[in-house]
Amino acid sequence: MASTSPGSSPRSGTPQPTTQQGGGTNSPQSGMGAATTTSPGLGQTPDFGQQGGSETVPLPQGGSVYADTALNALIVNAPQPVYQQLRGVIQKLDVRRAQVYVEALIAEVDANKAAQLGIQWQAIAGSSGNNNAIVGGSNFGTGGSNIINLQTAIASGAAGGQALASGAITLPNGLNIGILHNVAGLATLGLLANFLQTQDGANILSAPNLMTLDNEDAKIVVGQNVPFVTGQYAQTGSTATVTPFQTIERKDVGLTLKVRPQITAGNTIKMDVYQEVSSIANTTNAAGIITNKRSIQTAVLVNNGQTIVLGGLMQDSVSSNDSKIPGLGDIPGLGALFRSNSRQAQKTDLMVFLRPIIVRTEGEGSNISQTQYDHMQGLQSGSQLPSQFGM
Repeated sequence: MASTSPGSSPRSGTPQPTTQQGGGTNSPQSGMGAATTTSPGLGQTPDFGQQGGSETVPLPQGGSVYADTALNALIVNAPQPVYQQLRGVIQKLDVRRAQVYVEALIAEVDANKAAQLGIQWQAIAGSSGNNNAIVGGSNFGTGGSNIINLQTAIASGAAGGQALASGAITLPNGLNIGILHNVAGLATLGLLANFLQTQDGANILSAPNLMTLDNEDAKIVVGQNVPFVTGQYAQTGSTATVTPFQTIERKDVGLTLKVRPQITAGNTIKMDVYQEVSSIANTTNAAGIITNKRSIQTAVLVNNGQTIVLGGLMQDSVSSNDSKIPGLGDIPGLGALFRSNSRQAQKTDLMVFLRPIIVRTEGEGSNISQTQYDHMQGLQSGSQLPSQFGM
């Protein structure tokens, strides 16, 4: 076996063989792919989880291939014809890997409307000196929205004031109109009218994007890492020796996008996609935090540069609650004095779009990067505070 010539150094690219006829050792350097990933044709099954290290693989025709990970090179020890064949295969395989730039658009529109109208009254009728009296009225709802509960708080004086101040009894939201009258020296709530109309909405637009190699997993997470209580121990006796503790588990709450693009024939892209939007609900629960979650997991086939809709949700719900005095509440006009009505409508529209772009050359990647960079520069310029803020 002839010795390696200076021209076959691993740092010299893929040189022409300079060994003696009949065999020799050459070391073509890999320019793009990793030298540790050899194909089954070279005598080894690919191990995508391998990290570092070097290995010598024997060749059926005689000789061997040694992978040097430090230099990202393949050292070939083989006869001249075998080396020429291997060199051609290596040059075809060792090319710049294509990348895929993925743009996603998550649009969510929430709209809520609610209206409430209720009238409650209480009356006492009787003649002076007569021990008999007529009591009548209507009461709807619970807590502070109920006229009887409010009357009890008012009649108890200081205790009632404390109940209102502490929040034990709360007035209903909206416009509240009440009529008080004196009965046997006590202030009595004779009428309570409540008017409320609410409207709120949210327009959420998220546009995550990421770049990844062909047939490689990619993930982007934008949100918070929230602690969730999974267990706890509380000291139950004065002689307990165990210190109370809690166990928590942290989870990502926000926007998550996972993709694995695979470029196929005809510039089409097979994509495995998982997309999730989660948030912490405003409502509280004794058992712990409540989260809202919307997720999509699917596999799609899309052309290069084509926008595709992954899925969506259109939800429209209407709820109503009517309380009334039978018969009296149905009287046209006057019936409003004997009933309480509430309406609530909720509408949710959610759509998820995806657009992959194949990036094969350095120039294509630079153009995408420059476009996004200029866009961010424009956003930063537009978000500057006015000069009157002294900044």
